[in-house]
Amino acid sequence: MKRIGLFLLLLLLLPVPALAQTADPTPTPNPDDGSLPIPRVHTVAEGENLTYIASLYGITIEELLALNGLANADNLFVGQTLIVPGGEGEAVATVYTVGGGDTLAQIAAVFNTTPTAVLQTNRMINPAQAPAAGQTVTVVSRTGSSLPQPVTGVPHVVAPGETVTTIAAQYDISPYALAAANDLPYPTYLFTGQRLRIPGEATYQYLTGEWQQVVIRPFPIIPGNTVSIYVENLLDGRPSGSFGDQALQFFPQGDGYAALVGIDAFAEPGLFTLRLEGSGNRPWRPFTQQVQVDRGDYSLQQIPVDDDPEIRQQEDEMLASIYLTDTETRQWDGVFTSPVPGAVITARYGDPRSYNGGPVYVYHSGVDFAGTIGTPILAPANGTVVFNQLLELRGNTVILDHGQGIFSAYFHLSETFVAVGDTVTAGQTIASGGSTGLSTGPHLHWDLRVHNVPVNGLQWLETAYP
Repeated sequence: MKRIGLFLLLLLLLPVPALAQTADPTPTPNPDDGSLPIPRVHTVAEGENLTYIASLYGITIEELLALNGLANADNLFVGQTLIVPGGEGEAVATVYTVGGGDTLAQIAAVFNTTPTAVLQTNRMINPAQAPAAGQTVTVVSRTGSSLPQPVTGVPHVVAPGETVTTIAAQYDISPYALAAANDLPYPTYLFTGQRLRIPGEATYQYLTGEWQQVVIRPFPIIPGNTVSIYVENLLDGRPSGSFGDQALQFFPQGDGYAALVGIDAFAEPGLFTLRLEGSGNRPWRPFTQQVQVDRGDYSLQQIPVDDDPEIRQQEDEMLASIYLTDTETRQWDGVFTSPVPGAVITARYGDPRSYNGGPVYVYHSGVDFAGTIGTPILAPANGTVVFNQLLELRGNTVILDHGQGIFSAYFHLSETFVAVGDTVTAGQTIASGGSTGLSTGPHLHWDLRVHNVPVNGLQWLETAYP
């Protein structure tokens, strides 16, 4: 018995192993136990500055700057939320529209709450069935306000042999900070392929694998809209994917790639599946998200002329060979301008059409602008003339290629002032309005195509793509 007691005493006197010695004495809050603190925040009002806000709460400007990651030269804006040191805020119920790339973890993070809380608030059962982009969810915000607070950092995917210590050293941060940023106990063991958030200044999204950013805009999406999909990935290579039944064509944009997709006006509203992948030295792990497409507000147009479906189909097939051409260079920049500035719109995009009381099998693929024979028709953006001919239904027609699968077309012209191969600039006069082809009077029919899908060109007069 004495030997056993001596042995136990020696064990107690031995040094504690390094793994235990480095344990963080501050426990990581359990994200499901309601212990996440709610910060006190201040919403900037008209005329307020840092000096006034700091004096309001009895703190220094330096404390306010440090806690909010601001520099003294940064300008405040009305509605901006600032975290105030000391005190505690209150939970606020709010409604949030799910964005592109938003996962349950992302929604929870920007509202300082938990995925479980989001599920419970919305009476959702399956965590794998995240709400679709474009849908709204109810969130009990623990940011101190009803506004989401961006999470910052960069993703890191654990490679074979990496540990918390080696990764922390790579990014010049402490192992404790790395573990805390990912709600992990310290010490902890990592596994190959595990995704970590490295603290930093860039906006962070809780995505899967090596995906760094996924942005879908603009919302709401209805049939006839153009949708922009922007992605970044840590791996080399080029993205690919699909939206609904359409393949995505990605082109370089900033630090990533952007794809534009047009939603046909006759498309059924509902959930569309966005699937992203890619490849370079190795394949990218797929990312999928459901996207809500709402119902459009279209009504029947009665057109008092006869249509010839056979001729229409022949012209459609002939022009499709042009509209399906993708050139790498994007020629336009920013929003488009109106091809007939100040003109009244006489027929809007997307309305289904009946010709002389016949069956509805087409919709209005463009926008009609009122005018007279001779009304100047302007190029809405830089482009190259790729078509200039007289067609039986469309009349005198000019088509501009703006690059990356975007084309604009001009029908029923009386006269054209450009030739195939010409490069035109935004605002340049390219033709005169008329009433050639199948037309009830002088006007311009303006078509805008995204990979041969007719879309509402008016959206391009307000939204800068890609």
